[in-house]
Amino acid sequence: MEHSHDDLQKEHELEQHEVIEVLGFLKRYSKLIGTGLVAAIVVALGSMGYRNYQTARIAEAEQALLTAQTPQHLEEIVAQYRSTPVAPVALLNLAKMQFNGGETALARAQYERFLKEYKKHEMLPVAELGLAYCTEADGDFNGATEAFSTFAEAHENHWLHPMAVMSIARCMEQAGRLDEARIVLEDFLAENASTQWAGPAENALQQLNQ
Repeated sequence: MEHSHDDLQKEHELEQHEVIEVLGFLKRYSKLIGTGLVAAIVVALGSMGYRNYQTARIAEAEQALLTAQTPQHLEEIVAQYRSTPVAPVALLNLAKMQFNGGETALARAQYERFLKEYKKHEMLPVAELGLAYCTEADGDFNGATEAFSTFAEAHENHWLHPMAVMSIARCMEQAGRLDEARIVLEDFLAENASTQWAGPAENALQQLNQ
C-alpha cells in the first residue's frame, strides 16, 4: 500500500504530539522555574535579581511559543531565547512546521541543527526520528528503513520505539520488501498484543496482506 505525504505527515504529527504530551513542557518548566533551574542560577550567581529576570524571560518565551504561527516566528524564538528551555522546543516545532509544509530539506536542516546544538537534551531522540521521517519523505525507503532500525536498536526502552518499529514495516512495504515487512509486524504484534499499538499493527498487517 502506497503512503502519501499526507499520511506521513500524520505520523510525524503524532510523534510531535506525543512529545508535547509526554514532556508537558509548560508544566514542567513552571516546576523548574520554582525549584531546580532558578535555584541553581541563584547559587551560581548569588543574584536574586538575575533569578527574577530569568523567570520573566522563560515566561515570555513560553508565551511567544504558544502564539507562534510561522517558521519565522519560531526561528526568532530560537534566536532570542536561546538561553531558555523553550528554545529547543521551538526548534523542534520549526522542523515540524517545515516538514508539514513539504519543505523536507529545511526540516532536515533543523533536526540536524538540534542534534548539533543540543547533544545531551532529553528530546534528542525526537530529532533523530524526525531525520528518519525526512528520509522517508524523500522517497529513500531503504535508507529510511535503516534509519528507523538504527533508532529502534538504540532506543529499545524509549516511548518512541513502537513508532519506529511500525515505521520500519511501512518503509519496507514502500520498498517492496513485503515479506520482511510482514515479519516485522507479526513480531511486533506478538510483543505488543495487549498494548495500544496492537490495533495499528493489526491494521497495517491486514493492509499488507490485501
